[in-house]
Amino acid sequence: MKLFLKAVSLVMVLAVLAPLAVVPALADGVIEVTLPTYKTGENVGALFFEPLVERFNAANEGKYHITLEELSQDLYADKIKQLGAAGALPFLVEGGETEWIKQVVIPNDMFVDLASFIDQNNLRDLLVDSNLAYNTTEDGKVFSISVPVVRPMSMFYNGAMIDLGDKTAADMTWDEFLAALGDNKIAFMTGENAWTTSLVLSGLIALEEGGVELLSTHTVDKIYDFTVPAFVNAIAKLQTMMQKYGASNQVGAVYADAANTFMSCNAAMIANGSWMVGDFASNDGKWSNGFDGATVRGDVLPGNVALANTNGFGWWVPATTTPEQQEVGLAFIAFMLQQDNLEAYMLAEGGVAPKLTLSEEYKTKASENKLMYEYVNAVTASTTIVPSIGDCMPSSIANTEFGNLLPLLISGEYTPEQFCQQLSALAEETRLD
Repeated sequence: MKLFLKAVSLVMVLAVLAPLAVVPALADGVIEVTLPTYKTGENVGALFFEPLVERFNAANEGKYHITLEELSQDLYADKIKQLGAAGALPFLVEGGETEWIKQVVIPNDMFVDLASFIDQNNLRDLLVDSNLAYNTTEDGKVFSISVPVVRPMSMFYNGAMIDLGDKTAADMTWDEFLAALGDNKIAFMTGENAWTTSLVLSGLIALEEGGVELLSTHTVDKIYDFTVPAFVNAIAKLQTMMQKYGASNQVGAVYADAANTFMSCNAAMIANGSWMVGDFASNDGKWSNGFDGATVRGDVLPGNVALANTNGFGWWVPATTTPEQQEVGLAFIAFMLQQDNLEAYMLAEGGVAPKLTLSEEYKTKASENKLMYEYVNAVTASTTIVPSIGDCMPSSIANTEFGNLLPLLISGEYTPEQFCQQLSALAEETRLD
């Protein structure tokens, strides 16, 4: 934890990114591939990812060309799983259902071992150690590579609607923050993966007795029993908050709806990651009802909690792909990890790369973004940092079932205990024999 907190506090040490090797082309002409992804269209990840792919195509004109296939985020993992069962996985995959990867993909060697690629490109001096260890199998193979940027998540609030006085959320309990919120609302959502709601719930769990341990110890072995006191108590508090402070469109709202609710002054607080900062830089048609991005403040969650998890799967190359497809996949991973692209990623979406020596140009540009600076530096050595509950649930529960049950919690048809019992029953159904 101490090492992680040093990363969060922007201590950049150890290694300089070495030039990345590129495999020679294996075929004449352009190698054209299609990449299914949810980071397109209205998805917040599209703001950086779509231009990244465009830059890759431009840099490799006449050699490679990637076409993006748009998928919704809540259906992405299932789609990849279906393609895997059909032996039709794309040239490159970002993550996927954790249980399927651990119990089917890795045991059956359905992936290209990235260990030699990592060593040839000196990437061990760049990648986050804990994530690389998570992706390394018992026999030394490396399943996937994650972008080596750590991004603690917390919240934004509208300073024109909420006055915290001389305090920050780190100094306040949830009750104190909600009192300051007054008649204003929170941009909750139940659609897709109930993203903004799950972040708030995670902050509530972390403040319960046993909550930090619950979240910190289940990113690998998922939670299947949600009837434990820390979860039930947090759900009870979430129910009250959604009933009293939930925005009018929270039931059925997807991320775009929640973001619009915040940027139309119909909610004064939204839990989200640093990538949202770009939405507040200028009005590109997303603002309405007098919203002004200059009034947005970045902070930790009440109780001094932030959310981050480095135990996850990143980009991997399916073993069923052709040598030409593998060439493009490795070239794209190498492109993402170039220093200029990593720095562009952090400027666009925030976070810190613990083992990257930053350029002076990056430091200058980063200091100009006051909101990003405030958001990132709200996390201090005293902040409790835990994974999100979404990282601790079986994938199908996190992606769909949790959100599907929330309207029943909001309406009062389910008590917190009933909600947790039903969630546990659905989680048990996901276990693979």
